[in-house]
Amino acid sequence: MSMRSSLGTWFGIALIAGSASSAGAVPLTYNVVVAESDITTFMGAAASVDMSPDILNQFPQFGYLNGNSVSKPTTSSHAVADVGLPGGFDNGAHGITFSQLTFTTLLAPGVMDGFGAISVPLDLLGTNVQFIAYTAKVAALSLTLDAPLTSSLTPTLNPGEWAWAGLGNVTISGIIAPIVQIPGQPDVTLGSFPFSQAVTMPLAGTFSGDANGTRVTLGIPTDTLQNQSLALPPISVPLDLGLVSATFQLNNLVLADISTAIVYQNTVPIPEPNTAALLVLGLVGIALRQRRSC
Repeated sequence: MSMRSSLGTWFGIALIAGSASSAGAVPLTYNVVVAESDITTFMGAAASVDMSPDILNQFPQFGYLNGNSVSKPTTSSHAVADVGLPGGFDNGAHGITFSQLTFTTLLAPGVMDGFGAISVPLDLLGTNVQFIAYTAKVAALSLTLDAPLTSSLTPTLNPGEWAWAGLGNVTISGIIAPIVQIPGQPDVTLGSFPFSQAVTMPLAGTFSGDANGTRVTLGIPTDTLQNQSLALPPISVPLDLGLVSATFQLNNLVLADISTAIVYQNTVPIPEPNTAALLVLGLVGIALRQRRSC
């Protein structure tokens, strides 16, 4: 074998050795594991009620609605992340890059109340009274990553598990629906109104895996995002009570707190340790045998 051929062989081995750990790395989709995931929210909104005619000069009245909900993410929730798999995880050396990270939840019950029953006088003496109550339901809530997020992977005390964390640019969006309650009658939803707000917030979780597949968790702890205002469109809905008409307004929707424990999984496994090193050693052995035969 000539010197040029020998150098070419060793250069080829070096290239393979250098790329063996990263070859085949692609972003992988991780689907949500609904049964193992939970989302807890605390929501609030300012509200007011006005009446016309205001016979006893008692309106407008103001109040604050609040409520909390523990619910599951929908099956459309998912993450797309690159950790070097399938070709080169290298014990987390490449970190993790999320190109997508999202969840949607249908809040149950998700009802905000606290305004209380309102006594509506229907005559000048106030003897004919109609009681009504207003609530609001946050029918859906979503969090979507707006820009890629990259983090190192730090081994935890659990075998085959690494922690990740970073600031994420996300959009929190959903649907809010005001509801009127009149004793003896079914509740009436007065409309559905979308809301959306861009937020920068800390995101964190774990990456774990073995020969059976890999998992990503999104664990937003309580108190991470507090009293976050969510932009609402003007919400002013009328209600005809016969002799009088009411107007219900909602504003200043606030996500008082949120916590998540969401699990996403993928069937692509983490390769056995030292797989890339064994591949390089095998290539070196082949090259040596070729050199001796020259």
